[in-house]
Formats: sequence, structure tokens, C-alpha cells
Amino acid sequence: MFALILSAVVTVAGPGFDVQLLDGQSLSGSITALDAKQVTVETDDGPTTLDVTKLARISAVDKSKAIGSLPSVWIDLVDGTTLLAAEYAVSEDAARITFGDKQQAELPAKRIAAVRFQELTDEIAGEWSRIREMKSDSDLLVVRKNDTVNYHKGMVEGVDESTVRFNLDGDVLPVKRTKVLGIVYYRRGDGTMPATVCGLDDVDGSRWAVSSLAFADDKLQLSTPAGLSVSRPLESVKNIDFSSGKIVYLSDLPTESVKWTPYFGKSDQLPILRKFFAPRFDSGFGSNELCLDKKAYRKGLALHSRTEIVYRLPGRFGRFKALVGIDDAVRPNGNVRLVISGDERTLLETTIDGNDDPKPVDLDISGVRRLRILVDFGERLDVADHLDLCEARIVK
Repeated sequence: MFALILSAVVTVAGPGFDVQLLDGQSLSGSITALDAKQVTVETDDGPTTLDVTKLARISAVDKSKAIGSLPSVWIDLVDGTTLLAAEYAVSEDAARITFGDKQQAELPAKRIAAVRFQELTDEIAGEWSRIREMKSDSDLLVVRKNDTVNYHKGMVEGVDESTVRFNLDGDVLPVKRTKVLGIVYYRRGDGTMPATVCGLDDVDGSRWAVSSLAFADDKLQLSTPAGLSVSRPLESVKNIDFSSGKIVYLSDLPTESVKWTPYFGKSDQLPILRKFFAPRFDSGFGSNELCLDKKAYRKGLALHSRTEIVYRLPGRFGRFKALVGIDDAVRPNGNVRLVISGDERTLLETTIDGNDDPKPVDLDISGVRRLRILVDFGERLDVADHLDLCEARIVK
């Protein structure tokens, strides 16, 4: 697979990157070589060469600076790519996209899922989403007047910087773009597209589904499954994610069941407490962050004692990995018993105390279909029993 996406050896100088492996290890430095089989990272301790099939993601150290102008058009392709661009035009069934750095690219208009010409407010975001999800046998021209959103069925025949030419019942109307919130295109059938082999986030806010990726002239040459090909400067890269299908975070999975039992009383008598002590996904209790040992984590679970959460795993995975501990917000308080089971077989049973350092968890879940996590009461009733399972994930 990687032979398709990384076809050339690359020498990269300049921007620093963090390289994370599937086993949770990471390296920081500059990428000095990259091909279909290996990546070499120049670290402070010297070069390290890694098998690219073990790679989870490559992330830029400096992700703060955008390289283009602010977006004025938001474009969704049929392959899941979301582009923030400066301009959008359609002529003779060809869509032309101009990015904030003035680079232009073209692709067939039939590969565009939707285009939006205005920013969304809280009042109209729901309406836009509802219209996007509608089944229709025609294009939809979505117009906005103040906070009122409406749509018309027809066919988009062209778009330029000031006008959308819209065929409504045989009459082609030149509609001013200032009145148009966006366009939702009729999906006539996308045809066969190459597989998405990695995802790329850039510093300007675009999210690319990538079917091919290579380096040339110190730039990334990438193509999307929908057929959009561009050349992007290396400093535009925020994150390249190779983990699709290899890593699944529990916070992204639907739960089969969740049960919380209070220390006193019955849970059905305490709806407010039941809501407060419900599991948190990618956030902690009373805060927007999961935090262990002064480090914030973007992904993970926060569970209060006594909570039992069960997942039915989506396929065959080999390992369950996480970093577990009492959240920094309540330490040194908190004491819980953590039990992790696979198909009713106990894989881990341990006590976690607020005075303890975070503990890495790495369990063999080969053949497991149901994963059960129980955070039970410890030695101090349920006071400050806020357990974080940071980066909780299943890995192939």
C-alpha cells in the first residue's frame, strides 16, 4: 500500500516533526529520508530509521502559522476532503479552486459534494447540515436572508466570482453570490475512486483525503481520490495520519452499554448526578482537557467510579493501549480499582491511586470481540475518583 503513496526517496530539511508509531513510541526531529519502506528521523541522538508500516502519524512541531489568506469558500469533495479556499469557479463542468497562496487546481465538477460561500453562525449551522443530508434528485441552491435559510431545486450551470448560474425549471437565472449560502450538488454516482491511504491536515484548515503522496522540489505532491492534484509547501503540513484502519480510539467508537452506580442511593433516583458522572469522551470532568502528570491529552476517556463501559470491537485488533491515572485536577485524591476484560476474561486488574504516577497499559486483545472496562470504588468511597484513560486505543 505504501508503495502507492510514497514512491520516491525524500530528503527534507527545515521544519521539525514529531513521528508517532503504532506502539505509542515517538521521536522528534527532522525527516531526512522517506520512501515506501522506511522513514529516517534525525534526532538529537542521531538518525533513527523506522519501518513505515509501523507509522501512525507525522506531525509538524510548529502548527501555528497559516500560509495563505483567510478562506472565503468552503469546499467538500465526494471523497471526504474539505478545502478552505479563496475562490471557486465552474465552467463547462470543470471546477477551478484557488487557494489562499494563489495556487490553482482543477477537477471535474461532479467530484464536488458541496460548496459554501459564507461562514456559518450558530443559528444557520443546523439548517445547512439538514439540507446537506437531504436526499435530492437535483442540485440545491441554498440562499440566505439574515438568519433565514431556504433552498431551490434545479441545476447549477456555472459559477464565477459574482454569480451562480442556476437552471430553475428551464430558466437560467443569474443569482448573485452575495445571496447564496452555498450549493449542494446532486450525487450522480461518483464512480470508482482510488483508496484513501492517509489523511493530511494543513495549517490553513483544509483536511485532505490522500490517495498518492510524494516529495519533489521540497514540496508535497499529493492527489485526492476525487482527482484533485496539488503541490503544497512542506511548511503547510500540520499532520499526516497513516493510522486509518490500524488505530481506533475508544472515544471514537460507539458504546454497547454504559452503566454508572452511585456509592449511595440508586442511579435512577439521581438524574443530575448520573449526567454529571457520565463518561467523558476526549475531555475530563469539569474541564476541557484530560491531564496526567501536567500533560494534556487530546484523546481518551474520563470515567468516575463505579462506571462500567462495554465496547463491541469493529474487527480484529491485537493490542489495547492507554495511559491511566487519576486526573491532575483532583490529585493526590482519588483511589479506584480498574478492571479490563475481554470476552469475560480478565486482562488487567489493578489499583490506581492519586499519589501514583500514570501507568501505561498494553494488553493483548487478539480474538477479543467485547472489551469491558470497569472503574470500581477504591479505598476512599468515591471522593475524587476521576480516572483518565488517555490515548485509549485498539491497535492492529
